[in-house]
Amino acid sequence: MKAAWYDKQGVAGEVLRVGGRSDPAPGEGEVRVRVTFSGVNPGDTKKREGWLGSAMPYPAQ
Repeated sequence: MKAAWYDKQGVAGEVLRVGGRSDPAPGEGEVRVRVTFSGVNPGDTKKREGWLGSAMPYPAQ
């Protein structure tokens, strides 16, 4: 699947990566949903930039 992600915090132009990722397989009791459009919450942008010392407690999988 095509995806955008970051592995470390910082300015979008320096840390965002776009490319292919493995298609996720749903587990028991889960479904896979096709996403056509998505948006970005301003809070997510601040978190990516490390605003107010926020950390990345969960690494990308």
